[in-house]
Amino acid sequence: MAEPNYRLIVLLGLTSLFADWLYEGARAALPQYLKALGASALAVGLVFGVGDALGYLLRFATGPLADRRGGYWGETFAGYALQVLAIAGLALAPWLAAAVALVMLERASKALRTPARDAIISAAGGGRQSFAFGLHASLDQIGAVAGSATALAALAAGIGYGDLFLLLAVPGVAALIALSAAYRQGVRPAGRRRGEAGVLLDRPLLLFSLSQLLFGASLMHISLEMYQAQGAPWVGSAIYLAAMVFEIPASLAWGRAYEARRWSLYLGPAAALAATSAFSTGLLALGFAGALAYSAATSYADIVAKARAVELGGSAKATALGAVNAAFGLGYLAGGAIYGYLLDVGAAGVAPLISAAFAAASLALMRAAR
Repeated sequence: MAEPNYRLIVLLGLTSLFADWLYEGARAALPQYLKALGASALAVGLVFGVGDALGYLLRFATGPLADRRGGYWGETFAGYALQVLAIAGLALAPWLAAAVALVMLERASKALRTPARDAIISAAGGGRQSFAFGLHASLDQIGAVAGSATALAALAAGIGYGDLFLLLAVPGVAALIALSAAYRQGVRPAGRRRGEAGVLLDRPLLLFSLSQLLFGASLMHISLEMYQAQGAPWVGSAIYLAAMVFEIPASLAWGRAYEARRWSLYLGPAAALAATSAFSTGLLALGFAGALAYSAATSYADIVAKARAVELGGSAKATALGAVNAAFGLGYLAGGAIYGYLLDVGAAGVAPLISAAFAAASLALMRAAR
């Protein structure tokens, strides 16, 4: 088994650390910001659902593009640069429509870079892909914690949303510097060979992608819990911060668990059901408990699902990663609309039942994809 390129994994982890500081800091304030601009709960659920879905669904195109080009680094640099511009632009867009457009641009930038960057991480991981994804994810979650803490401190201190978004551009620039250092490591993963069969026609990958769609639909987005949290705006940011903190050990745990126990593949939907059930109560204490389950579910998607996608994708790794992530995002879109609507009409108690049905179907498809 080839040894991982630890230096490259750490440098890409530092890139994501600073990038997460940028965009997770913004996301920790965005639900409250959109609410202040006049958005309803359904609108917030749709904005985050559509945005996340866009960030995933575009990977159906960006993954194969990265494999065909075989360069990977160009898409990675462009994606990170666009993200910095989108978050900084929020400071200059105090209107709901403009803010929504910039949220979509930020999500599209993530779609552009992620399959290509993950293909590089996969190559750097040697024979230990889940370990490489877990180490990378744990580093980027440190940035997520820093970003969430920055938003929490800024809002608690009375700093305006515009000034917060400009402040967050500083770690965004640091991300580009770290990425330049990673590029100098000289790792250039090989893309799909010309004439190779399309990976999307492979039945196990299709079934696993569908399982991830249903997994995404079983998970209530944390933005809805932040939206309904009672009290000052920073309360929602505190819930988000709790999720980001827990995702650091969760990422390391998932990376090691999948290497040692392949049955851990089936644990993700249970975490999603637990998060949705807690969020649907509207109780603050359970909101924090749900945040921990939510972070377990999202780190599962970032590590275990990616490792499984790489196994199923063969040499077309970016294509497989894009397909699995895109399916998860489509489920996220459905979940954002469904659960946001249930909150608006006062039927939140139905959410756990719907989540359980999606989670059970997801597990059945995962087993069929073996």
